[in-house]
Amino acid sequence: MSVVLELIDITKSFSQGDLEIVAIKGINLTLKKAEMIALIGPSGSGKTTLLQIAGLLDSASSGQVIINDIDSSKANDVTRTEIRKNNIGFIYQFHHLLPEFSALENVAMPLLIQGKTRDVAFAAAKKILEEVELADRVNHKPAELSGGQQQRVAIARAVVSRPSLILADEPTGNLDSELSEKVFSLLQRLVKNYQIGCLVVTHNITLAKKADRILSIKDGKIS
Repeated sequence: MSVVLELIDITKSFSQGDLEIVAIKGINLTLKKAEMIALIGPSGSGKTTLLQIAGLLDSASSGQVIINDIDSSKANDVTRTEIRKNNIGFIYQFHHLLPEFSALENVAMPLLIQGKTRDVAFAAAKKILEEVELADRVNHKPAELSGGQQQRVAIARAVVSRPSLILADEPTGNLDSELSEKVFSLLQRLVKNYQIGCLVVTHNITLAKKADRILSIKDGKIS
């Protein structure tokens, strides 16, 4: 299995007045195609910071972030944006759908940003919405969808461009236990079907146990 994400000796520190706070302490991580890793840990342990570094939304103080054999460590902002746009899908606790657009338009957006034609983007969006069992909701706006449906649209949007890597930050955090199980299982199925590497932050131990691996982070270190 080929590696889609490699974090090598990642550190992250912040200055707070005269103090230097080290949030991430020499983390190493390898994620392969079709693999889901659950990252668990208490609040303030560095989970979200690590996810942002892996997604090139934040920069490490030191270490390397390698995505699809591309070392982003010394890349400028333009290159980092291109790597992110072409390789990574994001899913958050809140769906972050654009309220004025339909489910179809929201899901098509990453492809339109990549420069795909409207016809190509909409056809791909429709197909993935069918896969997440929302074929009858393609023209509905977010406010017309339930919480579970909104999150399925968010998952479809993350997957539609066939990224190599999905980074998910508490993707079921706003859902009840039954919907959480359904949405998590759906994400797992898409990860396997499309051979995507997925790093998911969750507080839900029951769901974490469904992943291929569980990594625990505490005080900025992984075990």
